[in-house]
Amino acid sequence: MSTHQDFRWTQPICDDCWDHNYPKRPSPRTATGFAEQCCKCGQGTHSGIYVRVAPAKVPYPSLLK
Repeated sequence: MSTHQDFRWTQPICDDCWDHNYPKRPSPRTATGFAEQCCKCGQGTHSGIYVRVAPAKVPYPSLLK
């Protein structure tokens, strides 16, 4: 049995982390998303905002579903 885990490159990010990391870019939020964990801070979010980032570069990567 393998213990290898596959992580997504498309990661959810909360509104606060988006604003902190991209201060000059308006949030691309268009609606309320699913309950997920922010890849940057680990807090729960319904932002529906995603960033494309290497899973090894964020402290809270999301697993492939």
